[in-house]
Amino acid sequence: MAPYLWLWVARAGALLAVAMAYRVARRLMGPGFYGVLAGVCAALALFSSFRYIRDGALGNSEAMMAGLVLWAFERHLDGRRDHALYLGVAAALLRPEVWPFLGLYGIWLWFKEPDLRLRMVLFAIAIPALWFLPEWWGSGDPFRAGSRANNPNPGSPSFAEHPFLEIAYRFRKAVIAPVKVGVVIAAGWAVYEWLRHRRQGLTLVVLGGGVAWFLLIAGMTEAGFAGNQRYLILSTAAASVLGGMGAALVLKGVDVLARRVFDSPRAGPATVATAFVLALGLFGPFIIEKANNATRVLGGLQHEAHVFHDLKAVIAAGGGRERLRKCGGVFSGPFQTQMVAYLMHLHGIQVGWRVTPAPGVAFRTRTVPNGPLVIQPTDDRFRQVLRRGKERLLTAPPAGQRPGPNSCPTAGADAPSAPPRPKL
Repeated sequence: MAPYLWLWVARAGALLAVAMAYRVARRLMGPGFYGVLAGVCAALALFSSFRYIRDGALGNSEAMMAGLVLWAFERHLDGRRDHALYLGVAAALLRPEVWPFLGLYGIWLWFKEPDLRLRMVLFAIAIPALWFLPEWWGSGDPFRAGSRANNPNPGSPSFAEHPFLEIAYRFRKAVIAPVKVGVVIAAGWAVYEWLRHRRQGLTLVVLGGGVAWFLLIAGMTEAGFAGNQRYLILSTAAASVLGGMGAALVLKGVDVLARRVFDSPRAGPATVATAFVLALGLFGPFIIEKANNATRVLGGLQHEAHVFHDLKAVIAAGGGRERLRKCGGVFSGPFQTQMVAYLMHLHGIQVGWRVTPAPGVAFRTRTVPNGPLVIQPTDDRFRQVLRRGKERLLTAPPAGQRPGPNSCPTAGADAPSAPPRPKL
């Protein structure tokens, strides 16, 4: 039940981020039709951003973190700095990159809100304790998350000659071209308004926050961390908010210009509608390309769901976790270690992703639908015993083992058929 509960929470968090992108963009743009338009465009921009649906559906925490940060920003603007602090703490428990930003905000609060000082001290103790101690208890290594992130998979930007430039190059795919144009327009408008009238400072805060987050992630990638695209979610959220505002600014400008040129209040809405249709025609290919990606994304999600279901089936067919643990070491692909640990009732540190010599049991599958089978035992004593859907079970029994119902299963073992897959 626990994995499914987390999926519900993480997916709800991804929807929260979309809702908060709407609220922040609408608030920065101002009341009225164009504020609503900015919010709708910002929400659609974030929802359609690179791998957003995939990462949210898989239960990754970054989208939820973005929702919490945007919500904290809104609560700060509402004058509820205590709420902003609580939401910032929740975000800091999802990713440690939030810590320096929360620390700076805490320093500011220390002088502005003395009543919050005790709570900030308690949070400063609780955050690292809640981050490191459960990891220590679960995996045996309190710094496992950092060491894993500093040991990236092939293809990571950290392997490029210039990781900083590589992650910047990849970030260009975060949002589609119309959103990028909107970001430039909104940023330029905010800078102009600030220099001329000292207005739109909050828009510049969103812009600066997105840039600062990108620089942090890119700098960490330069230092050897993985630099996965989903780590840039706050920069993507900032770009979505600005992109939505940029779209609204363009149509608002068309409205004002049409009213002045034709000297008629009716000319504005008609011209805006025409401009909107023309914009759809101009940027239609980008929107269609994004929509055509839905089938591939759904296929990837179905693959992930089947991998988990088939893993449960192959464990059951192999005689259950108690029997399989008698084989010796337990091994799986690097992206399956946690699900294997959960279903085998082991600590994460007890599941290896580099197969050591026998005896042991290994679970093989494909990380992506058309990818290679992950983990290739170099010890030729490992033999495939079972296959259930996308999962394969390999075993290398301990020396001198006698065959029996409680021994490590071997090739040709009698096993029940897999249960039918659930419809997705």
